[in-house]
Amino acid sequence: MKRVIVPVGAALAALGAGSALAKPPTRAHARNYEHAYKQVARKFGARTPGRNILRDGTAKGRAATDAEMKSSLAVLHRMLAPPPTVTSSTSTASYSGSYSSSYAGASGVPACASESGTDYSTGPENTNASSGATGRYQIVPSTAAAYGCDLSTAGGQDACATTIYEHQGASAWVGCGG
Repeated sequence: MKRVIVPVGAALAALGAGSALAKPPTRAHARNYEHAYKQVARKFGARTPGRNILRDGTAKGRAATDAEMKSSLAVLHRMLAPPPTVTSSTSTASYSGSYSSSYAGASGVPACASESGTDYSTGPENTNASSGATGRYQIVPSTAAAYGCDLSTAGGQDACATTIYEHQGASAWVGCGG
């Protein structure tokens, strides 16, 4: 009888297990995820948090890894964070604090992502007629929907820009790193 040696990673991939190094969620992450998921659903409605990856698995039909659970948990926590304090004028909203030259509004997002300066308006004067991109970061509606964003408030736009930046980097904005 001839022995066949198959690398472990290839065997797991053939079985659909994905990465051999992917770890299942820890109990603490799972508990925190369920709690945050329920809070978001209660605060914004049952459809807002999207897929419960702990209960239903990922879109690829497999169980979520610990890294995916932590990433999703961070998004849920951002959704629950209070929006920044804003003061409104006719068509713009600005922070009550001072701006630095590189400040884009959202934590960690580069200034070049702020395509409309400090204009958070989502009215026709600040909405791209062909793509529908709107607000300070000119986010298209399909991207906002994919990330579960609310673009109607300054805080919602900042949170959405932060989420997009964390997932796609600066190249998500034209002329901003890519």
